[in-house]
Amino acid sequence: MKLRLIIIFVLLASMLSGCAIISVGYNYADAYLRYSINSYTSFNDAQKEIIHKEVDDFMQWHRNYMLPEYVSFLRELQQTAQSDAALKKQDVARLRSRVRTLYVKTLQPTVRPAASLLSAVDEEQIDELVKSFAKENNKQKNKELDGSLDDRLRKRSERTIDFLENLVGGFSDKQLEKIREMSHQLPYATALYIQVREDNQARLVELLKNKKSEAEISAFLAAWLLTPDANRSRDEQGTMRAFENASDEMIVSVYQMLTDRQKKTLLKNIQKYIDIFQDLASNT
Repeated sequence: MKLRLIIIFVLLASMLSGCAIISVGYNYADAYLRYSINSYTSFNDAQKEIIHKEVDDFMQWHRNYMLPEYVSFLRELQQTAQSDAALKKQDVARLRSRVRTLYVKTLQPTVRPAASLLSAVDEEQIDELVKSFAKENNKQKNKELDGSLDDRLRKRSERTIDFLENLVGGFSDKQLEKIREMSHQLPYATALYIQVREDNQARLVELLKNKKSEAEISAFLAAWLLTPDANRSRDEQGTMRAFENASDEMIVSVYQMLTDRQKKTLLKNIQKYIDIFQDLASNT
């Protein structure tokens, strides 16, 4: 089966996890992906034709194979939420690991096609790619790293609350106070995420400028996706582990404070996404 191409350029710039695709509508994701890829540098007509074909192939593969995987995960999440047993930290860690696995499985087929395309770009295209990376990184820095640390933590807590309320409905003032307090105590890892991404982008650009082979570029992209800790220092790895550990604990605490109404809303939303993904998968 021919390997697929998705949004590797956007992946390299922002480590996009798929939310943007859902926001514009799954059935229009092919157009969004082609637009996003083409926005990173000026591809010639032959390259654009390859991108068009690979995106179409990828979306068909994704619909046939990955959407059922998402449904399987959501059913696992549903069973956990329906259980009378108390949610435990190991439950959250297991689900987080499943999300990571789905992320990798979704993007892994893009590595070779992306490497093939990248290995053929010229110097002018590389310069445009560098500028695109910088533009996206600066945009995120202005959004995420603006203001004092307290300002950043406050903004993060409000984004967390918005995300959670979309799943479970509105929180009481008492719940909001506790969530903001817990979120404020989480390690701040955003700057590290951005810095590591910039470092990997710089390594990729160096490979392109040195005219490395498709195989060498593919190996680098695969390592970036499969072993993200490889280019992190021991201290950086410690920060990431601390953030994940504290986040798991926070999810347990938030779940424990949910009312029966909020839990019912959560289950309703999980089922809604199951139905949506099943319907999309059936429209092949």
